[in-house]
Amino acid sequence: MDAMEPGRLLLFDIDGTLLDTGGAGLRALRGAFLDFFGIGPDRHGEFPVLDLAGSTDGGILRGLFDHFGWAWCEDRAGGFYELYHERLAVELSPGTGTAAGRVLPGVPELLDRLKNGGGHRLGLLTGNTERGAWTKVEAYGLAGYFGFGAFGDDHHDRDRLGPIALARAARETGRAFAAAETVIVGDTPKDIRCARACGARVVAVGTGRYSAAQLSDWEPDCVFEDLTDAAAFEAAIREW
Repeated sequence: MDAMEPGRLLLFDIDGTLLDTGGAGLRALRGAFLDFFGIGPDRHGEFPVLDLAGSTDGGILRGLFDHFGWAWCEDRAGGFYELYHERLAVELSPGTGTAAGRVLPGVPELLDRLKNGGGHRLGLLTGNTERGAWTKVEAYGLAGYFGFGAFGDDHHDRDRLGPIALARAARETGRAFAAAETVIVGDTPKDIRCARACGARVVAVGTGRYSAAQLSDWEPDCVFEDLTDAAAFEAAIREW
């Protein structure tokens, strides 16, 4: 790597990696689906959704369309997202959803260290829609760490988001990062698979649905129980 550009491109997932919103996103999703499509939960109180952990919002919505036998319609999807974003903002407003959520352990300290030293560039790579992603990180005071990203409304297949993030990073920073200089940080096997799809390195963190031991089975480059040891995190990515 060029000695003048020592840093890495670090792309962070949001839910389960940076934040636990206390279910605000799922409540907004379910409420918007009920209001927009007029279909509520089943007798167990659940919606017929796919595996949500690591899924994109676009993938979830397409899965619901498929489940009910509806043809995909961009206009209907756009109307649904508008309602979802409005509901999400309410869920995350002070005194409501944010009271139940939290920034995950060590995250502010790690982001401070990475942003303020070492020449790293920080972005988002998340299944959230772009508007939803910024709503979440702004609600918990983390938006200032990130200037760009790739999102679940860029493509419904998470494995396609890596190249989008790299292209946006190049435009925003003026530096074309190679995949080998890029690290994706996430809490699910889908984050690991996404990194492999674009040739990036991956740090897995056991703060979501999957434990660090479970994530190790997917062979990430590095795995941590949480993000509380910022020095160890940076030392790990410096070795690549």
